[in-house]
Amino acid sequence: MCTVTLSFNEKDKVASEKLAALLSTGLFVQLNRQENLDIDYTDPTLYEDSAPQPEEKEFYTPEELRDILISDLKDAYGVRDAV
Repeated sequence: MCTVTLSFNEKDKVASEKLAALLSTGLFVQLNRQENLDIDYTDPTLYEDSAPQPEEKEFYTPEELRDILISDLKDAYGVRDAV
């Protein structure tokens, strides 16, 4: 699980609409603001990216980009054998 904190002007109609659209995807949920998440933000491992990085190239073919994206999505959703 990952916690993302967004701050925006709640009176800004466009910002509120964009937040509603983001939440409607189902990828994110809004937590109670008063809820204490007990996160130690001084922990340096909190900011480490442990995901394996693809070979860095200047340009990727569309097929290579698709493979990277599909692999990342499978990892994120825990899917191993889906097409």
